[in-house]
Amino acid sequence: MTDMATGSRAFEIGRVINRTFGAIGRNFVVFLLLAVILGGLPNLLFTWAQLKVTGVTPSFAPQTLVLWFGGFLLVLLGGLILQAAIVHATIADLKGRRASVGETLGAGLRHCGPLLLLGILTWLGLMIGFLLLIVPGIILAVVWSVTIPVKVAENTGVLQAFSRSRDLTRGRRWPIFGLVLIYAVLMWIIQMVIMGVGVAVAGALHGPFATPGEGAVGFIGLIQTSTLITSPVSVTLMAMISAGGLAALYYELRASREGVGAEALAAVFE
Repeated sequence: MTDMATGSRAFEIGRVINRTFGAIGRNFVVFLLLAVILGGLPNLLFTWAQLKVTGVTPSFAPQTLVLWFGGFLLVLLGGLILQAAIVHATIADLKGRRASVGETLGAGLRHCGPLLLLGILTWLGLMIGFLLLIVPGIILAVVWSVTIPVKVAENTGVLQAFSRSRDLTRGRRWPIFGLVLIYAVLMWIIQMVIMGVGVAVAGALHGPFATPGEGAVGFIGLIQTSTLITSPVSVTLMAMISAGGLAALYYELRASREGVGAEALAAVFE
């Protein structure tokens, strides 16, 4: 990954982080509702079905497996639409305009089909890359990091989005890799805190409500039940940060490399 930057100004990780949380703070209700609808609720369905399959009393009934697969597809598609919607909202915010939930959701849904194809191709490429001793997968993840913002903001084709993302990230891939590590650590901390709260609550409830002879099985059951709450909550928060971060990264890449401002980026939505 080359680290030679040739844009009109230097790429700065701090600006990306500031814009990420600035946009989230100014549009918290919109981002939260989008993350709940497109991230938290699909994850709730998927987690519930997964617990049915892998829980204390596993069930492999056809309807359970259908729910599991349906939940998986909703998680995948919802995550892609969420990223597109938050890209729209973030760019509008950088222009000084507040986009509504309906507007941003509509922007995401308009790109639903191409985003699904984009997500599948990205997933396949990354899986092949990670099978080749991990490093190629990491490189591809960085090179393709802004394919979704490119698709939404510039309305390119699917293959053109990969090419455009490659061009935008060229010369800035080491800083992008560092940024990804920062966000990964932050989201890991968030997930661990929420999981810790869930385990603590399960432990507190196990004593008063445990039946004689229940033992570890009852405690595991409580932990799995708490997962129905902790998993969607952590996914909702992480989805807000990751989607907002991708939008801010795309903005910084275009601003630093091409000198493009929020007005020019927002013009594609008008």
